[in-house]
Amino acid sequence: MGPVHVDPGKLPGVYRNDDAGAEIRLDVGGRFTAAGLSRADVETDGDTAPLGDVSGTWDATPSNFVYLESDDMGDVLLWTVSSEEVYLQPDVDGPITMTLVKV
Repeated sequence: MGPVHVDPGKLPGVYRNDDAGAEIRLDVGGRFTAAGLSRADVETDGDTAPLGDVSGTWDATPSNFVYLESDDMGDVLLWTVSSEEVYLQPDVDGPITMTLVKV
């Protein structure tokens, strides 16, 4: 898959991974909330502790990434292949840790 530009206006909504019990909600105002994630989903250091509920801000880039910024989990990338499916990617050069679909 190559770079895709996803209209930031189409990104707000709820994205879920039912298998992991994870959810990320992108609000219209640039805020997000996340539940059901573990440190293994958002970090590359091997920690697997649950994060609990986190919140922060999100910002779409001109390319195909959304930056999630939060004090609880640091900065994390969502790789957007469409406004219906996103990939959680803690490091732009690292592996995708979770796929979430819009509900």
